[in-house]
Amino acid sequence: MISFELSTEQKELQQKIHSWAAKLHSLSLKIDAAKPGSINRQYLKIIAEENLNSFIIPEDYEGQPLDQLTLSLITEEIGYGCAGLASIYAATVHAVSALLIGGSPRQKNDFLPLLLKPGGAVASCCITEEKGGSDTASFDTTARQEGENYIINGKKIPIINAGSAAFYVVWASSGTGRGRAGINAFIIPKETRGVIVGPYHDKPGLRCAPTATVAFHDVAVPKSNLVGLPGSGYLLLMQTLDWGRAFFGAICVGLARAALEEIISFAKKRIVTNRPIIKNQGISFILAELATEIDAARLLVWRACRLMDINMDYTRESSMAKLFASEAAARTTSEGMLIMGQSGYLRPHLMAKYQRDAQGLRILEGTSQIQKMIIASQL
Repeated sequence: MISFELSTEQKELQQKIHSWAAKLHSLSLKIDAAKPGSINRQYLKIIAEENLNSFIIPEDYEGQPLDQLTLSLITEEIGYGCAGLASIYAATVHAVSALLIGGSPRQKNDFLPLLLKPGGAVASCCITEEKGGSDTASFDTTARQEGENYIINGKKIPIINAGSAAFYVVWASSGTGRGRAGINAFIIPKETRGVIVGPYHDKPGLRCAPTATVAFHDVAVPKSNLVGLPGSGYLLLMQTLDWGRAFFGAICVGLARAALEEIISFAKKRIVTNRPIIKNQGISFILAELATEIDAARLLVWRACRLMDINMDYTRESSMAKLFASEAAARTTSEGMLIMGQSGYLRPHLMAKYQRDAQGLRILEGTSQIQKMIIASQL
């Protein structure tokens, strides 16, 4: 049976997350305006105090896991508060999902509890390279086997949570000319010798989610830190990305909701020819369309997450959710800038931040064009 009704427990958790996420807007503006650097300490404190990482870690490793649909609810609420903080969290979800899918019991036992530290902890996935971009089968980063170790060399860019991650899950090529069959994933702890981070990127959007280049110079990784069987890295990567796309869709829904609320509030207060502009069909019809698109985006996210929970294929549905939600967020923020005019255009203003963040979310986790390619391949 299909139901759109949330349980009492889901509603209570959703409201709990919303109550503190709604207070992040002013802080996120300050972080957005600051010079690029590592993750803001206040954000790490929130991750720790709200025990967010426990929601993605199995009970066997001291977590309090949620089903995927419920996880999308809290991800949306965090995205409502700050898409940057939500992206920081989603990057950790990515790294954890790779371990849950392909990691050994020892790897899970060694690394997952690190994310439950009192001071707040995050993890990171090192996938993208400057030349490769969306070509996830093309890696210049290499992993050469040498005795009981793999020697990692290369650069990954841009990497969310760089410099702050307790560990990195790194994809590299282990065989010349082997293509996808030569791709492997490795767990590399933060303090490993030869891991170099920086500089941080001074990017236009998602400035609250720091990104930087992560370089690996003759990094020795024990064979026991290879995730999955040799040559299974590409399959693991595809599964990890499929999993993550729905949650980035949830972030987009949260961002779009926050932007729409900002627009509606403005339109009710802005008086032209003796009446609020929300009374004009030229404004109200746009708002009606945006509200409809946001609700539709949320339902696409829920469908993908529900398929995850019942162990059915969700590749197409996850890409649909990410595509539609990111485009809805981009349209909502763009229309918001037009409706608010100079009021929204002058920095610092939340609408300007929302628009820049929305453009970043159209790129992260695969551009809209990549999502269309994936969807088309599944038809």
